[in-house]
Amino acid sequence: MFACTVIDRPAVLCYDDKRDNKGFWLCCRDRSGKGRKAVYLMIAEKIKKYRKERDMTQDALAQVLGVSPQSVSKWECGDGYPDITLLPSIANYFEITIDELIGNDEISAREDVQKNFFQVLGKIPPDEQLQLSLKYYKKYPRNFRVATMLMYRITREHRDKLDEYRPMLHDICDRVLKECTDSVSRRNALRSMCMICEEEEVDSWLNRDTPYWYDGRLDVYEERYKLLGDSDKYWMCRYAGNAMRTFHLINRFMIRRGASEHAAVSEARQRQQLRLLDVVLDRQEGDPIPDGWVAEYAREYKTLAGALMIQDKKDEAYRLLEQSLWLSGRWMAMADKTYLSLGNPMCFGETSVVKGDGSIRLPNGKVYPVVKGIRCRLPKPTALLSESFGSDRFACERGNKRWTELEKLASAIEEMAENEKDFLSSHPQTMCEER
Repeated sequence: MFACTVIDRPAVLCYDDKRDNKGFWLCCRDRSGKGRKAVYLMIAEKIKKYRKERDMTQDALAQVLGVSPQSVSKWECGDGYPDITLLPSIANYFEITIDELIGNDEISAREDVQKNFFQVLGKIPPDEQLQLSLKYYKKYPRNFRVATMLMYRITREHRDKLDEYRPMLHDICDRVLKECTDSVSRRNALRSMCMICEEEEVDSWLNRDTPYWYDGRLDVYEERYKLLGDSDKYWMCRYAGNAMRTFHLINRFMIRRGASEHAAVSEARQRQQLRLLDVVLDRQEGDPIPDGWVAEYAREYKTLAGALMIQDKKDEAYRLLEQSLWLSGRWMAMADKTYLSLGNPMCFGETSVVKGDGSIRLPNGKVYPVVKGIRCRLPKPTALLSESFGSDRFACERGNKRWTELEKLASAIEEMAENEKDFLSSHPQTMCEER
């Protein structure tokens, strides 16, 4: 039996049958039979790690230890564990302690960091926070949560000491990117470097970690300009970030349940979604629709019209379809790559959306792609009217007199949009009075 240092007093090691999907647990009991405590065994990860560091195969390690290759494979997969009498041999071969082999050293370190660092950090003054962060970084240089916390403290709260700590910050970030697989720690390290680097270096730092999407980049620039006291650039990025988040919100909220959804439920959902758009744009009854949102409203009007048509609410359905066609013509009249206003300057400032690709453009000319969000494409009026998705909710109307008149209107709108330079002045307000 071997001593275990994971609890305060000497303990007896004994394997227990309990295990989760990652590995085994060790039950420790002191010499008197009291103080039972479960400790997670990291034998699988440790054996695999040290074997690979020595560039050994599982067969080679099995031969050294006098066991079968299948046994080593089971150990590393967490499907079994070495006999307790083999632990000294394994530890001696890898030139480590038994504590290191079963992971007790890492468990003790994690407990120390959690209890004496993170739980204490928010309760002490800023200067003491920096000193405690430096102390624990020196104590656990490979704990990347501690390392990135130290970077945060220096780059945000102790900028007067940047010249002193800049080389250390570069070293920490390089090691995090090279050795750390945790995406949060990697992004936090890069974000900290973006707070102290030159303006032209920000994107190159962010490009070192591919998951840093464009909405996250805007957050980085926003925080950077706030720290630098550049109010104009701060608000420019904040407005653009608002646009990004709004597009994502709209994209998530605009749920399409398809033909299986009851028409009345579909109607209620579409009306709610249109109200959401109006709230986002601070748009009142009768207000024109901003250019950047034309395609979104056109689609929503047509979808609501389909739900109404099934319920035989034909007058309102046809009125909505007409509105959708006029919006489609308005969209068609605007040239691709045009910068379209998003409206609501209190929320979006002067941020615009690029027609055709959904990118957003900042007032300084910088363009950011939108991963998901606002609609950036819309069919021409005749195509919009003829298209159907899954079950055609307008099938009962196609071919009748009223529908034929609507098709003629679609053709007329399309012709106007193609031939008139100022289409917007030639058609009625694209709005819906009652929803």
